Amino acid sequence: MRAFLYKAYLTARRRVQLTTLRRLQRVESLSAADVAKLQEEQIRALLLHAYENVPYYRRIIEELGGRRVIEKEVLMPVLTSFPFLTKKIIREHWEDLKSQDLPSRKWYYNTSGGSTGEPVRLIQDDLFHQQGQAIKELYDLWTGYRAGMPKVILWGSERDLFLGKETWKVRFGRWLRNEHWLNAFRMGPSEMRQYLKLINTVRPVQILAYAEAIYELARFAEREGIEVHSPRAIMTSAGTLYSYMRETIQRVFRAPVFNRYGSREVGDIACECNAHEGLHVCSLTHYVEIIREDGSPASPGELGEVVVTSLTNYAMPLIRYRIGDMAAW
Repeated sequence: MRAFLYKAYLTARRRVQLTTLRRLQRVESLSAADVAKLQEEQIRALLLHAYENVPYYRRIIEELGGRRVIEKEVLMPVLTSFPFLTKKIIREHWEDLKSQDLPSRKWYYNTSGGSTGEPVRLIQDDLFHQQGQAIKELYDLWTGYRAGMPKVILWGSERDLFLGKETWKVRFGRWLRNEHWLNAFRMGPSEMRQYLKLINTVRPVQILAYAEAIYELARFAEREGIEVHSPRAIMTSAGTLYSYMRETIQRVFRAPVFNRYGSREVGDIACECNAHEGLHVCSLTHYVEIIREDGSPASPGELGEVVVTSLTNYAMPLIRYRIGDMAAW
C-alpha cells in the first residue's frame, strides 16, 4: 500500500525522478559505446550551459577556444583540459560559479561533508535532487529493495537525522517510504540493544547504514549472542568498507552487503550490483577520473585521487571537482 502511495506521490510531485529512473534502467542494457555516446551528450549539454550561464567557466572555455570547441571538437580532451575545481576555488570564486539562471530554478544551499577539511557551501537545485533520488532508487533495486518496503537507516549526519525535532513533513515522508531512522552517533550498549530490537520488530527488507556503524552493531550482536533479523540486503556508505567488515556484517546479518560511494557535493556516484565484482559508476550522471598527485591519469589498479564532474547540477556546475578521497581504479 505504501509503495503504491509513494509511487502516486512521485507521479504527482517528482516526475523527473521517475523519468530519470526509467532512463537509467534502459541504459543498463546498452553497449559500452552507446553509454559513452550518451555520456558525451550529457557533458556537452553541461559545458554549453556553463559557457552561457557561469562566468567562471565562460572564461575557461574562451581560453580553450570558445563555444566552437564544445560544439565541434572531440569532447573528452576538452573536458580534461579544464583545471581541477577545489574547495578553495569555490570559496574564492563563489559569485562567478553560480549559474546566472538561478532565479528560474528552485535551488537551495548544501555543504560538503567536511571529511577532508573544512566544509564548503554549494548550490544545488530541485532537478539535481530528483535525479539524485533516482540514482538511489536504481541502486536500491539492485539490492532487491523497492520503495515502500520496510527499511532501517542507521545514519550519522545530524542534517539528515532530525531525530526528536522532525517536522510533520519529514515524519510523513518517512512513514510514506516506510523508513525507520537510527542515530549512528549514539551507539552505547543500551542504544545498540534498542536498535537490534527495532530491526527484529520492523524486519526490514534493506538496512542502509554507515559502514563503520553497521560493523560495530554486528560485532555487538555477535558478542552478546543476540539473534538478529536477516534482511534481503545491507547497503553501506559514508566510509570505507574493508573486507573484514564485510565478512562480519554478512556473517551476523546473513545478508549480502552492497557498497555505495558518493558525496554531498555530487550525490551517489557508484554502487555494487549483485555480482559484487566492483562498483558501477552511473555514467549518465557522473564522469569520474582517478588521478595521481601530479594530476596525471592513474593507471589501472593504481591508487589515486577521485575527480568527478557532476552532469546534473546546473545551478552551480562542479566540473572536474576534486573530492579528495583515494581509490584504486
